Amino acid sequence: MRTIMLALCVATGVASANNSVQLGDGKIDGTKLQPYELSWRQCRLLDGDWVASNNLTERLIVIGDDVLRVQQFSVLPDGGSAVTTTYLDRHSLAPLRLERRMTAADGSERGSAEHVLTESGYKGRVAQGDKTKQVAGKANSTMLHGNVMGLPLATLDYQDQPLEFAASMISFDATYKVTASWVGRENLDFNGTKVEAWMVDVHWVHQEIGDVYPGGPDESGGRYWLVQNPPDGFPNVPRYKTDTYAVEFVPGVCP
Repeated sequence: MRTIMLALCVATGVASANNSVQLGDGKIDGTKLQPYELSWRQCRLLDGDWVASNNLTERLIVIGDDVLRVQQFSVLPDGGSAVTTTYLDRHSLAPLRLERRMTAADGSERGSAEHVLTESGYKGRVAQGDKTKQVAGKANSTMLHGNVMGLPLATLDYQDQPLEFAASMISFDATYKVTASWVGRENLDFNGTKVEAWMVDVHWVHQEIGDVYPGGPDESGGRYWLVQNPPDGFPNVPRYKTDTYAVEFVPGVCP
């Protein structure tokens, strides 16, 4: 899902040096995640009003014992479509491979991208029309992938202190120092049943250029609503919201 991240204390958004997570250290456990296919509404803030955008459908599939595939699909306003596929290590949720396909309404391909990640960086190719270029960068498989970052956070227990980790957004060729703060709980209504979600504010620092995206639902870093053990038909990440964008499974922000 879009995914966008705090330490010394929650009030200042500065991270505690002794509360961190690294992929493969056992804190994140992707085997807790169960397969699903669900749809979220998306909206954006334009001229002070929330305006509905296209829906987002996300599928999680288990491949063998060691890989998870997360596929996000949306139909664009002009009738085209976008499909983003992320392959993750099933246990640590380390990103292994990213794919993206953009098609026009007539089914022709507008563009594509493929990236393979290792511990030392990534390599791949990006194509648009008849032009293709090879790309490489330092974002790697030891960093959480920002586009699906809510899923690994949802496998963690409620954290009493801010949690620090590394993340990347390969579409921006960017790496981040991220701090997540568990700031409370909210009951969400699902078919007449209350589902408790944990609210997690995420504060990002862009490592290459130093830009800061503060955590919180009315800030550019955003807030996740997370459910560690959701009921059938309900996602681990029912909502993510920033000051200008929201994606949600249950009504609350989008018209």
